[in-house]
Amino acid sequence: MRRHCGVVVRRASHLLAFALANLAAPARSVAYGGQALVDGILMRGPAHIGVAIRVPDGSILTTTELLPNGALRKRAAKLPIARGVVILVETLVLGSRWLLRSAELSSGQASVGTTSSRGDRALSAVTVVLTLVFVMALFNIIPAVTASLLLSALSADSLLAERLLDGILQIVILIAYLSLAGRSRDIDRTYRYHGAEHRAIHALENGDKLTRADLARWPTAHPRCGTEFLVVVILVSLVAFTTLGRLDPLETVASRVFGIPLVAGLSYEILRLLGKYRTNPIARALAAPGLAVQRITTRLPDDEMHDVAIAALTVAVEAGGESVPAGSERPTWGALQQEVATHG
Repeated sequence: MRRHCGVVVRRASHLLAFALANLAAPARSVAYGGQALVDGILMRGPAHIGVAIRVPDGSILTTTELLPNGALRKRAAKLPIARGVVILVETLVLGSRWLLRSAELSSGQASVGTTSSRGDRALSAVTVVLTLVFVMALFNIIPAVTASLLLSALSADSLLAERLLDGILQIVILIAYLSLAGRSRDIDRTYRYHGAEHRAIHALENGDKLTRADLARWPTAHPRCGTEFLVVVILVSLVAFTTLGRLDPLETVASRVFGIPLVAGLSYEILRLLGKYRTNPIARALAAPGLAVQRITTRLPDDEMHDVAIAALTVAVEAGGESVPAGSERPTWGALQQEVATHG
């Protein structure tokens, strides 16, 4: 029992850092997005994902997976705000599952072609839930409650001061955690894969070939990164929760638990709007904080990481019936058996 608890805590700690660095940003309907894994990359297209993972023998293994497309999901995807919540939850679940799977494969803890046991899947589910609870508590609830208690102790009754302190605490905790996590060798490599993922998407969006040389021309930061989404969520939450006035600690916790999904959905709509006017000076100014934070969560990749990004994006594009630009490189890769059933 103690061993299993230790495994859950370690997995949750690593998953938290990976998820914060790679939290999938809402993409335009025809755009590709991505997420760095442990020694791998996940690329997401309109209807499929492509995954490429480098395993201990140095080879690259790839697979594709159909995204959820049930009737309920299709209806929710058409509703403003609701679609942001649906996509965010879907991305967190999908990304977390592949983060854990890539960690097992890249470390040699799982053999290629073997399926996870029921116990492993249960442990992964507990890890994901624990991580999500921890994220909400550490980066939203604790700053809000701390700001409320501190101002009460100082006999201050300024709602504006409370929200400003809340926002400052959220940003400080987020940056401190990402910076400290980046000192880990594993997470440093993931930050580098994050940079390779962004470079591949830059190249595809601008019509470049997917080659090592072409990817190296592009910055490691991308305006549609999930880091930007996190920054927008913080800014929107400050405005949204200000409308509720000053609350006691229990009311603050309740408002955040039930309100954050709505804030995330609204943030998604704002990012969609900013995406349409990316060259507008105001939109660029609003995107600047997210790009600045990416200096922490993206680092320079090497050519082997570029190969993984090219493989992941290629299989994602081809799964959708399209082709990558002519002249693109095709690193040698094998097939990764997919034990998770696709969604109908």
